[in-house]
Amino acid sequence: MVRKFEGHTDRITDLCFSEDGKWLLSSSMDGTLRIWDVILARQIDAVHVEVSVTALSLSPNMDVLATTHVDQNGVYLWVNQSMFSGASRIDAYASGKEVVNIKLPSLIAVEGSNAENEDTDKSIVKHSVSKEASTFPAFSQQIPDLVTLSLLPKSQWQSLINLDIIKVRNKPIEPPKKPEKTPFFLPSIPSLSGEILFKPSEPVDGDDSKPDETESHRRKLDIPPTQFFELLQSSSEMKNFSAFTEYIKGLSPSNLDMELRMFQIIDDYQEELETRPEFISIELLLDYFIHEISSRNNFEFVQAVMRLFLKIHGETIRCNLKLQDKARKLLETQCSVWQGVDKLFQSARCMVTFLSNSQY
Repeated sequence: MVRKFEGHTDRITDLCFSEDGKWLLSSSMDGTLRIWDVILARQIDAVHVEVSVTALSLSPNMDVLATTHVDQNGVYLWVNQSMFSGASRIDAYASGKEVVNIKLPSLIAVEGSNAENEDTDKSIVKHSVSKEASTFPAFSQQIPDLVTLSLLPKSQWQSLINLDIIKVRNKPIEPPKKPEKTPFFLPSIPSLSGEILFKPSEPVDGDDSKPDETESHRRKLDIPPTQFFELLQSSSEMKNFSAFTEYIKGLSPSNLDMELRMFQIIDDYQEELETRPEFISIELLLDYFIHEISSRNNFEFVQAVMRLFLKIHGETIRCNLKLQDKARKLLETQCSVWQGVDKLFQSARCMVTFLSNSQY
């Protein structure tokens, strides 16, 4: 006997290994579904449902679990919470003795469904709180010459890379239709001929400036500073970008894309370009990427954000000498860090190849 897992109190109905062989999922007639760590020989998580599980199957990506239950015609899908949350440490799992009571979703809407969902959410929240209370202190010290990952869900930074493909896929099939009739709230001037004449915009008294100059002046001075820009600027002054990194890690891929596009320079107005807030933001973001890559923190997330940033502002950087110098420095930093990581990969490959070919 290699491993022994104890916890079920009734007959086992189904077993399933994960794709990597590290997890073992088991269901029993006692109504529990348990997840075991094969290497550590302990329980990771456990849930109890009102109707016993008869069969289960885990997807190859380990993100969705399908179950069937006694006297139930449907197939129930469960989402792997560790794939869509930042908690990936071992101490974030259950202690091995806790079991969460979960009610199966009803197929027919009833009046008491909302109350049931609230009770279920409360039990999950209590379970998560109890797990967080028993966590051990995490080691934040970085090993020299190694990179540190952000521990974000893989779907978050991969969606950031493939955001254009997602937008094309989610684009509506039919374009928006124009209204057939003119809206009733447009101001009009009565005329004898019966034609509809709209009121022209009246200029403000004492305003002799040109419309283009007024619009450009308003756009330059009246742009409200966002939290994104304020955190970026304050972090740059303190030479510590940890607060800014944590902020953008909490943004969704679409929100982060919108924040980066807000600094896009779309006009050819070159006079006083370096004093514009868009130019300053692009310059600060280049400094941020240089700092984060050189420190090797949040490596895969920074690479995804930098790819999206260069895709949006690459043309602006190419047309400005000051931004070109920073981009050149960013390229040198990126190449030096990647060369170090590549050497470590090659050393690990050689060691694994040597050990695999060795005969004992």
